[in-house]
Amino acid sequence: FMEVKISEGPKRIRRDSGLDCDENSSESRCCRYPLTVDFEDFGWDWIIAPKRYKANYCSGECDFMHLQKYPHTHLVNKANPRGTAGPCCTPTKMSPINMLYFNGKEQIIYGKIPSMVVDRCGCS
Repeated sequence: FMEVKISEGPKRIRRDSGLDCDENSSESRCCRYPLTVDFEDFGWDWIIAPKRYKANYCSGECDFMHLQKYPHTHLVNKANPRGTAGPCCTPTKMSPINMLYFNGKEQIIYGKIPSMVVDRCGCS
């Protein structure tokens, strides 16, 4: 006979915040690095605002022992280790930016463009 008691109290949740690095960092693991995108440098004069924004990017090593985001990735690597490239450093959380731009009909459009900023990186 076993008795289980469940508590409805507050719970602690582990937050996967990822690593933040910069160009001077010696970190080799998967990190989020700063990257500013300047639309004027691209010659994209149809974008009214923002003229530039912080996009960020992911880079770094992911070893096979690293806990991957998806169990599927781990199982595929175990089942066929020579047939896979292994886990790679990739965005795990992204956010939108608000943008003001001209469409093809020269109309001014205000929109929220999804997945434009890398907020967190991880191995997958």
